Amino acid sequence: MGYILLTISLIFAVLGNTSVKLSQGFYKRMPSFGSFLFYGFCIYFLTLSVQHIEVSIAYAIWSGVTIAATTLIGILFFNESINKRKVSSVLLIIAGVLVLHLQS
Repeated sequence: MGYILLTISLIFAVLGNTSVKLSQGFYKRMPSFGSFLFYGFCIYFLTLSVQHIEVSIAYAIWSGVTIAATTLIGILFFNESINKRKVSSVLLIIAGVLVLHLQS
């Protein structure tokens, strides 16, 4: 159950990050409202997930997957740059999350 709640939190975190980008510095009303709404749901489901998962594991997974997914969305939808350093950095984050998760 904890991982389902964490997954829901991750989805809302990525939606919140995307909404911040779309809000153009909070000048666009709907994406601005969406970012606050999505972050609120994100924190709510993250709070529920840590009742079932160790907090260190939950936050490591949450932050790592959020960074990786947001980076991928930036590259695919916002034409952000892709280079070896960015790819290797994200892969190192994912590897660190996996090692932490497998050691728990």
